[in-house]
Amino acid sequence: MQNKAFAIVNAVMALSYSFIGILLIIYPESKFAQMMLPSYMWAYALGALLIIYGLYRAWRVYEKFKEDDDDDEYEYYDGKRG
Repeated sequence: MQNKAFAIVNAVMALSYSFIGILLIIYPESKFAQMMLPSYMWAYALGALLIIYGLYRAWRVYEKFKEDDDDDEYEYYDGKRG
């Protein structure tokens, strides 16, 4: 139960990173980008990094969730693998 909650939170964070990265690439001259970054080229670079990091986090969540599902299939009630 707790692993699924962590997986959901991590998946939402991965989507958030990717979404912010996409917004920075689409709107590099927005007020947010101008306030945080010195030029629009930095917005493109940061947007690309955020998208890559978001995809990496999503992949890690997928791998962890897949690993947890495989382990539950062969456990007995006492937690020993059979």
